[in-house]
Amino acid sequence: MPISTLASAEEFEEKDHAEVEFVGFRYTGDQSTKTDRDLRQRVGYNGPPKFQAGRVYLALLPTYLDSDHVENSNIGVHALEARNDFEVIYDAERLAEALLERNYLPPEAFYEGFDRWKRQKVMEKLNLDDAGRVFDKDDEEPYRDQLRAIAGVEADDEVSISTQRSDEYTGRFSRSEASEIITVLREAQAPAPPFDPSEHTIDELGEKLDTDEDEIWDVDSLNALYRAERLGDDRTGARNVIEDVLGDGLEPVDFEIDLESAGLTDMADYLTRFDPAVVEEAADVVNGDAELSDLTATPDSED
Repeated sequence: MPISTLASAEEFEEKDHAEVEFVGFRYTGDQSTKTDRDLRQRVGYNGPPKFQAGRVYLALLPTYLDSDHVENSNIGVHALEARNDFEVIYDAERLAEALLERNYLPPEAFYEGFDRWKRQKVMEKLNLDDAGRVFDKDDEEPYRDQLRAIAGVEADDEVSISTQRSDEYTGRFSRSEASEIITVLREAQAPAPPFDPSEHTIDELGEKLDTDEDEIWDVDSLNALYRAERLGDDRTGARNVIEDVLGDGLEPVDFEIDLESAGLTDMADYLTRFDPAVVEEAADVVNGDAELSDLTATPDSED
């Protein structure tokens, strides 16, 4: 997620009509995702209007605007502070920690071709020593070392997800679109069930599962059936029958995410477990531009 700011903020500051500061803010309300277009008008935030609960967003916002020279002088961080569902983060330690947690250095402040004004604001706020332009991931380390020192944390060499990709997905997909893509990925992973549950009544299903003949119901087969049921390929109540027959011996497939309760951020993080090309192909399947039979989805294929 880039550092957002109004196009006029730099100009106002150059004319001494404003004071602009590098800050973070996060949604603290009770929704998993908050859509609030009002922030663009009242705060001076120029990024997407969707906010994930607990995620820190970065911005250069006015802390002061001269009412004699700026028509809408009420915008700025104080408009955020007046909200009871948002928290403004000024502290350099917490800002450094947020950058490290997201595993993302904003290109407009650190990478080649950076915006000089944004870079200066970030460097001054975090009191970073200039280690030059960042051209690739290796060049990030001098800045990451400084951020770790500011935040008081040690290097984490086992970052399991790419937060940069996660941010991309949250900005690109709606919650329902992400849910459809994950459903397609699940279907692509699901093995064929040992028989077609839809062809049997619940009683017949129970009888089949209770059969010991030739030990045909091994763990893999039962899990395949359980997976098929969870994907919606079975009739209502089949899961209860499976659980009743297997009892404590059931080893259900671990989907790790509940699409009914998960927020967009959770879904985006889940998608980063797959190779980017696989996610793109799954999106094509959802949009009708590719066939499910052509999709091979294996988690952790890249990360």
